[in-house]
Amino acid sequence: MAWAQAPLAVAVLLVMAVLRLVDPVAVEALRLAGFDQLQRWFPRTDEAVPVRVVDVDEGSLARIGQWPWPRAVLAELTQRLGEAGAAAVAFDMLFAEPGRGGEQAAGLADGDMLFAEALAAGRGVLGLALVGEATGMPPDGKAGIAVIGADPSPRLHPFRGVVRNLPVLAAAAHGEGAINAVPDRDGIIRRLPLFLAVGDRILPSLAAEALRVAQGASGHVLRSEPDGRITARIGNLVVPADPAGEVWLRFADRPEAPRISAWQVLDGQVEGLRGSIVLVGSSAAGLKDLRTTPVAQAVAGVDIQAEAVAAMLLGQTATRPVWGGLAEFGYAAAVTFATILLAAWRGLPAAATAAAFGIAGAGATAAAAFAGDGLLVDATMPMATLGLVLAGQSAMLYRRAERERRRVREAFQRYLSPVLVERLAARPQQLVLGGETRQLSVLFCDIRGFTRRAGELDPQVLTEFVNRMMTPLSDAVLESGGTVDKFLGDGLMAFWNAPLDDAGHAEHACRAALAMAGRLAAVNRDLEAVLPAGMLPVAVGIGIDTGACAVGNFGSSRRFDYSALGEPVNFAARFEGLSRIYGVPIVIGEATRAAAPGMATIPLDRTVVRGAERPVAVHALLGDERMAARESFVRLAAAHAALDKALHGGGRDAACAALDRCRALDDGTLADFHAVIAARLSRADPAADSPEGAGGL
Repeated sequence: MAWAQAPLAVAVLLVMAVLRLVDPVAVEALRLAGFDQLQRWFPRTDEAVPVRVVDVDEGSLARIGQWPWPRAVLAELTQRLGEAGAAAVAFDMLFAEPGRGGEQAAGLADGDMLFAEALAAGRGVLGLALVGEATGMPPDGKAGIAVIGADPSPRLHPFRGVVRNLPVLAAAAHGEGAINAVPDRDGIIRRLPLFLAVGDRILPSLAAEALRVAQGASGHVLRSEPDGRITARIGNLVVPADPAGEVWLRFADRPEAPRISAWQVLDGQVEGLRGSIVLVGSSAAGLKDLRTTPVAQAVAGVDIQAEAVAAMLLGQTATRPVWGGLAEFGYAAAVTFATILLAAWRGLPAAATAAAFGIAGAGATAAAAFAGDGLLVDATMPMATLGLVLAGQSAMLYRRAERERRRVREAFQRYLSPVLVERLAARPQQLVLGGETRQLSVLFCDIRGFTRRAGELDPQVLTEFVNRMMTPLSDAVLESGGTVDKFLGDGLMAFWNAPLDDAGHAEHACRAALAMAGRLAAVNRDLEAVLPAGMLPVAVGIGIDTGACAVGNFGSSRRFDYSALGEPVNFAARFEGLSRIYGVPIVIGEATRAAAPGMATIPLDRTVVRGAERPVAVHALLGDERMAARESFVRLAAAHAALDKALHGGGRDAACAALDRCRALDDGTLADFHAVIAARLSRADPAADSPEGAGGL
């Protein structure tokens, strides 16, 4: 960039400054996304802390009964937690109505009184629900709130009313706190209000009350700082909060807080709770208390309360510094004008290097500030500013280079694939016949039952059917970095590690295959508008193999295409056919399985495919590394390894026993494959009766 581009840099800085002041949704979303990434990279230290969750989970509902439970049961739960030594028992729930009438009809004492007695004896804390309607003022607080300095209530989250607990329960509880969590505009909870306002009254949160009651403190002290922030003293803890009375949560690297099921507490299986703050809530999906956080899509609301309590006990909350915005803009301005000076002195490469270092420096500074002191410094603002400036610096050079490439594109775009056109545009000297040997992962995908459907469909409907199938399938290839070699009528061929290097080509091919299989449900819904009901659902078969292939420009001197040739291409096509015979969607070769060891696979067979001289091992690809790590899959994979060993040398009885174990562990996914093996075992020589062993596909 020359000096003439300095006005562009100034304009970009002014626009970014205005955007920061106005802070529209897009800018806020970008900033929060950066903070979320810091949370994922540098979670809170998972130190031992006396905070536990008692979970009214699905198992507890199955054993105790549907919610709400009788108050006598809640009384017993509270009593057992108190006997186990809990310093406070906080309920992330609301008890606004009397217990169910069936309690007395069953001969029990008044459940509400029993629950109240247990709350009083067990240092119980109840939740309050603050609402936007004027439903009444909050009750007299269990804890006093002293304010030092300016009144913070106008800056706290405002509410007009409160849904209170049953008076007999509220009177017995040692504390009451708001259970409200206020998500950001994208629905993600990053902060938890410590104190909220109903009219001119300040109310503590459930987390704050749990900490107070656990310490035996009589109240809270709020101090308004000169910079607008609030410092809260809760017992012996000093907790910094933002001007809205919120604490930025710094989540641990585990999705849930340490927990025990409610049914286990009621069953007497309680230990290790002495001195702990216990929060009672529910992760059951039916009770709809699931929230989204920066580190998890769905966690129970009580886990967020537990994270807040644990972070405050450890002093590991996050903080957005008041000087953050000014520092971020100043950094962006300094590096921007440094790129201008370097462009005038050394040209575009030096300016680009400075911008790249500036972007990296912003990210590194934000990461170091958060990892060290939990400071939330926004790297996205200087990154975006420098990116826009660099884009302006590069625009003229790009236009000049694009004009030079346009002639090559216009000459060959009608004949060659888009990937090859771009490669030739960059290096025209490659426009020759020939190729190179590379390790590739090759994939074949075919629509099952296509011939039958094609014979019954109008040509226009058939064309739309094929297009609606091939678009999402080929998208899965491209999104994983693969090259779609060609479409084969009702299928496609693709490969990875050419023309661009891809060190993880086998894994990426497997992920693309899983993505294809995963998109079939949406594809079938889309096809409901095209195909008769009797032709749905549509399924595909996929085969993958890995090995050395010749890849390059093949054809004639007048017309050629970028493609691959070799044994893995043949094997991948044969494996796709085996997927139909074995009744599984995806079949991969041994070389692919070895190159992508983290994938969830099971052995299928050892068979001689057409064109091979020796048997090859084939495997079913069932899922990614998350499935591979599940205990249920580990057991299933071990059972299938034993079945494979028995089929090839262990004898019929051992094979039958191994098959029974596999069927017992299967959830139905492999039912067709098990039927194939069972049919083979019913014949004379199961070890030699592979689908291709008698002549191939």
